[in-house]
Amino acid sequence: MEYKLSRMNWSNFRTKGVFMNVSSGQLFSKARPESVTGKILQFPLARIFVVALFILPYLLIHNNILADFVASSSGVLHIVFVIADAAVSLFALFFLYRLYAKWIEKRDAVEISRSRSLTELGSGFLVSFGLVGFMVLFMVLLGYYRIDQASSPEILIDAFVFFGVGAFIQVLAFRLVLFRLTEELLGSWLAFALIAVIFGIVHLRNPEAGVWSLVSLVLGDVLLFAAFICTRRIWLVWGLHWGWNFFQDGVFGMPNSGVTEFVSWIQPIIQGPVWITGGRFGIETSFIAFFISLVVGLVILKMAVDKKQIVKPIWSRIK
Repeated sequence: MEYKLSRMNWSNFRTKGVFMNVSSGQLFSKARPESVTGKILQFPLARIFVVALFILPYLLIHNNILADFVASSSGVLHIVFVIADAAVSLFALFFLYRLYAKWIEKRDAVEISRSRSLTELGSGFLVSFGLVGFMVLFMVLLGYYRIDQASSPEILIDAFVFFGVGAFIQVLAFRLVLFRLTEELLGSWLAFALIAVIFGIVHLRNPEAGVWSLVSLVLGDVLLFAAFICTRRIWLVWGLHWGWNFFQDGVFGMPNSGVTEFVSWIQPIIQGPVWITGGRFGIETSFIAFFISLVVGLVILKMAVDKKQIVKPIWSRIK
């Protein structure tokens, strides 16, 4: 039997690819209040504070009570508690965000819908593995990276969960809340510029941060920005962020934006030019890693533009 790929099917494949097709307009609030109070509440920047009221109470309770309990455990019990704590936290945050979208924005939270979630999450994870793995291999071949010692493989489980939850919280805060709601008001380009600068400034408090680390983080944010607006869902950008932190710090033992507090599976000795290795800040400030990440980000951004996922400022949409 002979099969033919029609022009229409190929076009549909190129549009959707392996990712779920969600349009930018589906992430806008559907609430249409008539009262002055309701209209103020629906103002995009006001909703940043409203969603915080849904999410922050759980984070405060967790960080002040549950986190200490988990940290005090050890051995196999610690691994069990870490996994259970992550599962409960992710369930709670997903539930609270979905509740916010339903009650305040009067819409389904399609940006966290489960359809094709594993495909998108896994794709982001693999891309990050490729980026970090290439840099490690490149430095090994140049003699700049060599393994000093390795820890117990159990550390990988702890690192996998730790960086997964940490990346989710950052994606939730910077993409689903700050960027999404700012974008609804200012449009994609202005919102990206603002949030990317905030993202870079937040990391200035990290050890070894400086002007170049700020520039590299701001411009390097193109990858995460593009991943989110291309899919309009959390999964791909979460996979990218999670994979980058996990492989860079949890597996290969390189600083994660200057932070070296986590005990990695591999403890390496890294010696070489800072413009290649990134020095004590990590490969975010490596010129090589920065360039490759930016190119990948621009490719995904081109896909987002082709899919018409760029949002115009509110003053251009309302006439």
